Amino acid sequence: MPKYIFSYIRGLVSGYKVTSTGLARQFGFSHDGITRMLVSRFPWKQWLISCINHLFGIIQNGYLIIDDTVLAKPFGKLFTNASYVYSSSEDRSVFGYNIIMIVWTNGTLTIPLSWRWYKKNRYSKVDIAMLLLEEIRFKWKIRNCIVLYDSWYAAAKVMRLIKSLGYSFVSQIKKNRKLNGIPFSSLQIRENILFKGVIAGEIQIYYFKHEDKYYCTNIPVLDTKQIHALYQIRWKIEEVFRFLKSALKMEKCQATRITAQKTHLVSCILTYLIFQKEQQNNTSYQSLYQIYEQWQFDKHIARCRINHYVKVLGLNAYC
Repeated sequence: MPKYIFSYIRGLVSGYKVTSTGLARQFGFSHDGITRMLVSRFPWKQWLISCINHLFGIIQNGYLIIDDTVLAKPFGKLFTNASYVYSSSEDRSVFGYNIIMIVWTNGTLTIPLSWRWYKKNRYSKVDIAMLLLEEIRFKWKIRNCIVLYDSWYAAAKVMRLIKSLGYSFVSQIKKNRKLNGIPFSSLQIRENILFKGVIAGEIQIYYFKHEDKYYCTNIPVLDTKQIHALYQIRWKIEEVFRFLKSALKMEKCQATRITAQKTHLVSCILTYLIFQKEQQNNTSYQSLYQIYEQWQFDKHIARCRINHYVKVLGLNAYC
């Protein structure tokens, strides 16, 4: 593995500026070593699977959540493969990258499993979501999950794939989707009453309306409150995005090469996993942000804990 990956992680946790020059000045790391690490090609996904299994054991059951986020790069136009993408948080198009991610959660732990970088005129976001689901089922071999996603990914082919993989789903659905040949918006549906219907001519769903939004599932034994409660679990992925951006500086890498941006993203996710494991082992029930603030306040604790995880993962890395 790249020699300086855990040095870089230390910089993400303790540093104030995530650049090769900034890390070299703050911690005395090799500027050229950090640069080479960022642009090195390495089978990150396979390595991450090993790290997650080592930290958290074999993952089964629970919930799989699909969503996308934007890495804004508003002050530079030289970033490789960057383009104008729509940001729902800002309700406008911004220059940067769009990443589709899938995470697993049991309601307590939330673990990013895989992701893909969206690029216009190639795969659609829906197609990428399907590739991620197939990867989770056949590469990670995770079974018996409920898949949660918003209305953007509620395409008939996604529902068919989820059924074929042996999963269930709970999602929002757009008003213009047709149920038994009639758009949802044209149906006279009373709120919070569960109905049964067929979309795309073949997919049986159970649906209801709540506050002018439509929710659906293929699980027949749930009532409306249970369906809505399950859908709220989808917020777990937003918490992951928020921590990656606010605490771990996921948007702050200024390297223009796409390889460096991808390495930076992997570093942020591995750092998040370390915090997640630290929270799991914490008897004081601290939040991720409380642990992060403690590590910010005491750099010695941060370095010792990162070194601990180097040993736990069996990695001979420079920290």
